[in-house]
Amino acid sequence: MKKELITTGIVGIMAGIIMFVGDMFLYFTSAPIHDFEKELVTILGGVAPTRLMIGGLLGPLAAFLYMIGFYQIYLVTKAPYKKIAKIIVLLLSFGIVYGGAFHAHFAHLGFVASQGNETLLQLTQDYMVYHFYIMFFPSLIAYCLLAYLIVTNKTFYPSWFVLCSPIVLFWFSAVVNLLPQPLLIIVAGGWSNIIFICFFGLSTVYLSTFKNSQELGSK
Repeated sequence: MKKELITTGIVGIMAGIIMFVGDMFLYFTSAPIHDFEKELVTILGGVAPTRLMIGGLLGPLAAFLYMIGFYQIYLVTKAPYKKIAKIIVLLLSFGIVYGGAFHAHFAHLGFVASQGNETLLQLTQDYMVYHFYIMFFPSLIAYCLLAYLIVTNKTFYPSWFVLCSPIVLFWFSAVVNLLPQPLLIIVAGGWSNIIFICFFGLSTVYLSTFKNSQELGSK
């Protein structure tokens, strides 16, 4: 089991890095930014089409890898609580399917923004909002369930590991939005993926300290 834990963790890290790189292709800029969310459409409208295409296409690839990475959560959950872990993995996988589609549509948003068609731009944004909420709410439920499993010692993680979980790291987004440029667009713009790079990274490092599956199962 240890091999599968490490492998799925590494794939999860790769997923986060690929999606993060996609974010940077889509909207990285070193120009001054006062409000990232309000200025995002303007930024996208000024990005070269090739950059937008590359950035958008990386989203579905990362989503596929994320689903493999999420399996680590199932593996790290103790046997009596595997049903809850299955629900978590299914919710996260469902969410990331729409997350990959949401990410890919940023390229289209950039194409539309560059043409100055306000009606089409608004339709595109409205369509993307549906993707976001379908991604967000199932994922949020999964984050809460995962935190519950960790805190109540139903996984092989120590209870303090909840501090490294997505539901806790998510709230640091308010802090990273205060960073100066270009750190603002790098960290705030890629925060949702940085969260999972941190989670899978710390998880995999922790799990790798066990010599074998028997030692892991004794915890």
